[in-house]
Formats: sequence, structure tokens, C-alpha cells
Amino acid sequence: MPPMRSTHSCAATTVRRRSAVTLAGLAVLAACAGPPLPPPVPPAQHRGEEIVVAGQRFACGTRVVLWSDPGGYDAYRQEPFFPAELAGKPALAGSRFGTRRGLPPDPDLAQVQEAVDQFVIHYDVCGTSRQCFKILHDHRRLSVHFLLDVDGTIYQTLDLRERAWHATTANDRSVGVEIAHIGAYPHARHRMLVDWYRHDEHGPRVALPAWMKETGLPAGFVGRPARPGIVSGVVQGRELWQYEFTPQQYAALARLGATLVSALPRLRLEVPRAPDGTVRSSALTADELRQWQGLLGHFHVQTNKTDPGPAFDWERVLAEARRWQAGAAE
Repeated sequence: MPPMRSTHSCAATTVRRRSAVTLAGLAVLAACAGPPLPPPVPPAQHRGEEIVVAGQRFACGTRVVLWSDPGGYDAYRQEPFFPAELAGKPALAGSRFGTRRGLPPDPDLAQVQEAVDQFVIHYDVCGTSRQCFKILHDHRRLSVHFLLDVDGTIYQTLDLRERAWHATTANDRSVGVEIAHIGAYPHARHRMLVDWYRHDEHGPRVALPAWMKETGLPAGFVGRPARPGIVSGVVQGRELWQYEFTPQQYAALARLGATLVSALPRLRLEVPRAPDGTVRSSALTADELRQWQGLLGHFHVQTNKTDPGPAFDWERVLAEARRWQAGAAE
């Protein structure tokens, strides 16, 4: 596989755990600075806009499909999720995941808040969340907490108390999201970019391949990059070319980031920066990664990764997340 691609190309028993916020957890919340924690949403009031942290639901303000919802992607499932689509390819025994953050077997909210302080952002090199989950779960035995589809739908595949397998040394401390996107490549006319994008009078649009019979996207949805042209930039010292993510993805990611920062007080709405103030475009050292609390690209974690790529607009995500967080706190 070419090194510029993410290794995360592209979750019958469902494990459903629920726990109340303990007194210790409430004490931690009261002591935390910053915007107030969004109140948990009881299951009876589930509106399809909440993420789950240690069994508690937190309003996210954008569409979220949980692993237990109809149409959700269930990483707790240990059988193939798409058995009819294996097409002779070997299937593995479900996703690897677990409460392996150095926590008890059934950690409460306060314990998860103490353990998790990083949010790792990937592109999936699969193009849709459905295809991503099929590859991750059925073919690679990997996992990630969130999938973010082209239309902005967020799929949560695991409770955030679980350690997902998505970013090597960052797994114990992090939450991960795979954004549906075909990736970044070493020249503008790379085959993948030509195959996955078409141009019309409105500019470039995502063109899903004919072999992808089931997309998981709403009928008639057209995904367009947030900027009209292809973007080039340097990641890990190499120039790469990439179309940008959709406006729907940016809006949903900003709300997800703001909610995570409020629900997990050790996580900050910050990204690693170079001395000139720009977003750092290379991996952190082991010591820097150990000390970092905030958002990360996959390329900040591993030297052989380039996701989410040079077109990813970090400043837009941070600004939108802070605006939404400020509005939610009023």
C-alpha cells in the first residue's frame, strides 16, 4: 500500500453498557474550568444527536447514529457486519477494542475523563463510512470510535470508554474519527483523484465508483469539496495533492470536537503548531506526544501517515468548534 495512504482504509451479540455518573464523577465535573458540561440526554429523549461517553449521552447538535441505532455500525459485533459482501475475501473475527486504557473493566465517566485527552483525526481512503466500516471491521479487525460520512452524518461505533485500534501509541489516551475521503496523493492527476472526482458547472464533486452498489448516503446527495479547486501542501516533508472535505463534514466535525472537549475536560481545542504559529505538518516526538492534550492528525502520531492531509482546514474546524461551544454555554 502506498505510504501516503492511511492504514485505516475504510463495528450476533451487541454489548450495551450503561452506568450512572458517580459522585466522584460529579465532583470532577464541578472542578473543571471552561464551558459547562452538556447535560446527559436520557435514552427516552434520544433525538439522534447525542454521543455516548461511559454510558452517558451528550448532546452534539448534529446527526449522530449510534451502534445500537437502526442503520448504525456496531463495532461490538464479533461476526462480519456485511457477510453477503465478503466476495471470497477472508473475514476476521470482529473488531479489536476494549477497556484497555489502564482502567477498570467497567469505567465510569470520571475515570474516562481522566484517561482521555487526545482526539485523532483520520481520512479513511475508502470514500464512504459504510465502505470504511466494512474494511475496518470485516477485513482488518481494526476499530475507531467515530466515522464521519460525506454528508456530515456521524456514526459512533463504540462507547468512548473503549480503547479503539486506530492510532498505535495514541490509542490508550485518544478518541478517533475516520472522515470519509479518498486521501492525498503525490500529484494532481493521480489515478485516485481522477477516478473519485468529476467536474461540472459548479466545480468538483465526489464521484463514487460504479462498483460501490451500496453507499450508505442519502439518495441524490452530492458531495462537494468546501473549496472549489484541488489543494497542495507539504505533510511529513512531502508535497501532496488533495481535494478538500465537504462543508457538511466540517460542520459536523466542529460540533463533535466541541462536544468532546466539553465532555472530556482534559482534551483541549488546540492543535500542534510550528514556531511560526502555523499548524505543524509533521509527527511529534515521543516526548511531545506524551505531553500533548488536544486535537491531532494521524500524521502527528506516526511518521508514515499523512492523514488528514494538506487540504484539511484546521483553523476552520477550531473556529467553528469554539463558536459552537460558546453558543452552547450561553
